[in-house]
Amino acid sequence: MSDFPLTDRFLHALERAHRWHAGQYRKVPEGETPTVPYLSHLLGVASVALEFGASEDEAIAALLHDALEDGPENIQTDVARRGEAREDLRRLIRQEFGEQVEQLVPGATEETALVAGKKAPWPERKMAYLRRLIDTEHVEGAASLLVSASDKLHNARAILADVLAFGDSPEGRVAFFDRFNAGQEGTLQYYRLLVWAYRRAPGAQGRPRLQALFAELDRTVAALEQACGVRAEDVVAAAPLRPFVERHLRVTHP
Repeated sequence: MSDFPLTDRFLHALERAHRWHAGQYRKVPEGETPTVPYLSHLLGVASVALEFGASEDEAIAALLHDALEDGPENIQTDVARRGEAREDLRRLIRQEFGEQVEQLVPGATEETALVAGKKAPWPERKMAYLRRLIDTEHVEGAASLLVSASDKLHNARAILADVLAFGDSPEGRVAFFDRFNAGQEGTLQYYRLLVWAYRRAPGAQGRPRLQALFAELDRTVAALEQACGVRAEDVVAAAPLRPFVERHLRVTHP
């Protein structure tokens, strides 16, 4: 059908995502063998985005959103073997999928400067991304917010499902959250602050479908907090991202 919203461009993006993330799996606790291909996450993000009104370009960006953040080291193609850097990969995305997709992909990417060739520390990256969402001088557009929030919602749903299945004790939850850089405390705090920041993002104002997506993320994060036996106010007050909380939420702590 000529008016069907997904064309062969989407299939090409799916093939690219499959090749670029070949051999990559979803994180598992230490000592466990990963079995879930990372592509499942990319498909899930694209599905969420489409459910909340994504165009084909936005759905393609959802499929490709982690290619830059995870870095060319995860990409099993001639591109990686030639040692092309992130900017070269970004140019390839523009050539094959167009300027809008190339601009949307970084919307879900924490583009902080590398430190000694590695990503910046976790708190620095997360606070920079939260500030970016609420920045009134450099406004993230609605399409970028859609891709970004779809990514976070799919991740939050996956975490919640695993906590309900395997984290039925405090010890089990600690072991589960050890797969994440900031453990349970920092992970829950980041997702709770994301809900706050998305709702205040200038580019989201007057966008009912986006606000509905943020509300779904809020419900998922609340269910995750309940499953972990913590209160939202205590999550916000945690230490890992406290500088952001004190500056932007006007909350101080002893």
